[in-house]
Amino acid sequence: MFDRAFFEQHFLEQAKGFARERKIASPVVEFLLDDGSLLYVRSLLQTRENWLCLQAHAEDGPRQIYLLYYSIKRITLHAQAPAAAKPRDVGFQLG
Repeated sequence: MFDRAFFEQHFLEQAKGFARERKIASPVVEFLLDDGSLLYVRSLLQTRENWLCLQAHAEDGPRQIYLLYYSIKRITLHAQAPAAAKPRDVGFQLG
């Protein structure tokens, strides 16, 4: 299960390391949620004790989403956009 400590202490470094290893500017970050939906995350905006706020790619542009940590089932880092994603809907800001 993901929690605040994971996102504050480990996630960004893992994403940066992934990008460095694959020699890419930014990874594609995909969140699988407990309802089966996929989010392509642009950036993490805020972490709190039980939830986080992120910016995700959407059809009509970026959108801000609040998630409870337990709703995140899997995080996948990709070097390039997977077939399910539109190329304009991907790319994580490493800051």
